[in-house]
Amino acid sequence: MKNQTENYIILKPIAERFNKIANSISDDEIRSLIKNEMRDQLKRINFSSQIEEIISDYIDNNQENMLDLYKKELKNKFR
Repeated sequence: MKNQTENYIILKPIAERFNKIANSISDDEIRSLIKNEMRDQLKRINFSSQIEEIISDYIDNNQENMLDLYKKELKNKFR
């Protein structure tokens, strides 16, 4: 029990300060913080490599369908 009591005595003021600060932040400020962090994370993502990977996977998984579509379009074009 002694450790629990010591921890409580040490951590209670910290918890109270954190609670006071947390209660002082408005919902709009929290939304703004979240939006800004999301924007920063999106800026760090290399979308071109992600898109290339998605396209490559799609082509690998749909080669037969794509070839059929190309053949059909070529036939329609030369009719």
